[in-house]
Amino acid sequence: MIPRAVTAADTAAARAKADSLRAEIARGAKFEDVAKRESADSGSAVKGGSLGKAGKGQFVKPFEDAAYALKPGELSQPVLTPFGFHIIRVDEHKGDSITLRHILVRITQSDSSAALTDRRADSLSKAANLDKPAEFDSVARTLGLKIGHSTATESDPLTWDGRYVPGASAWVFGGAKAGETSDLIDADDAYYLVRLDTLQEGGKPTFETMRDDIRRELVRQKKLDMLIPQAQALVTAVRGGQSLEAAAQAKSLKVEKSPSFARTTQVPALGQTTEAIGAAFGAPVGQVAPPSKGENDVIVLRVDKRTEADKATFDKQLKEQRGQMVQRVRQQRVQQYVTALRDAANIEDNRREVKANARQATS
Repeated sequence: MIPRAVTAADTAAARAKADSLRAEIARGAKFEDVAKRESADSGSAVKGGSLGKAGKGQFVKPFEDAAYALKPGELSQPVLTPFGFHIIRVDEHKGDSITLRHILVRITQSDSSAALTDRRADSLSKAANLDKPAEFDSVARTLGLKIGHSTATESDPLTWDGRYVPGASAWVFGGAKAGETSDLIDADDAYYLVRLDTLQEGGKPTFETMRDDIRRELVRQKKLDMLIPQAQALVTAVRGGQSLEAAAQAKSLKVEKSPSFARTTQVPALGQTTEAIGAAFGAPVGQVAPPSKGENDVIVLRVDKRTEADKATFDKQLKEQRGQMVQRVRQQRVQQYVTALRDAANIEDNRREVKANARQATS
């Protein structure tokens, strides 16, 4: 992965664009037209920025706080979230439910920063579309890139290091063979290159088919175990009176600040429903938690702030929450019914072979 790193200047440029779009709407332009033309949220942009009707708890906190503070028809100032800057307009507000629209301006690299990243990506692309696994390793070493391992499951998106890798799973199960490397994947947050190491049919695995995966997992766990004493030394230093920042600096480490998150939120560097997330909700405010293992690192975290759940607010939303759960169960039942129909049908699925032949014909 080659991340698309952004700078403070990139953030300022995105804020300036959001201010400009808001001013355009304030001068009389239709919100819907500006959203269709400018919003980086393609799903809502085609609907004039509409996010439909929503209740509390469905958006990240800064977005939700700003939206619920608006009166119907009122425009928000640009609101910063992990996704970028949002301009929000509430169309209707009834009880705890609101109907709203937004325009998203993503924070992207400047042309000069993007040019540097693109040049590195050009070097990475030398290993694309090859069936030479060693070339993949060689290019990664030359560029100083970390190679991570992840398991893809057919019909599910591939995730690595807490990030979705768009198109990777479709490529893996679209006719790729072990040892092949994908095209260079151009995503919003980074460039990715994927190599398929092993491919196995579904069903109960045998020890022989899982041998490499087991060995890789044991090595990963051993490396993490070797980092635990270093992480514990950080915790001991902080509990002895040092700040986390000072203890980290003494070991040439950098402290990163996360956005606010809930127990089920996907959090940069922490992942989703991971050991670190559990540690964050188990530690008292202002104190560091014991070291927790990540995918490829050991994490020491300090809880700076916690907003406790509000039972009164939950009780107000209970009817709406129940309706959402019922709808979710209905969708699951429909999916189970369709799956049962497929299992009972006599269907021969040749899509993988067709895609493989198409790939070979164009290679």
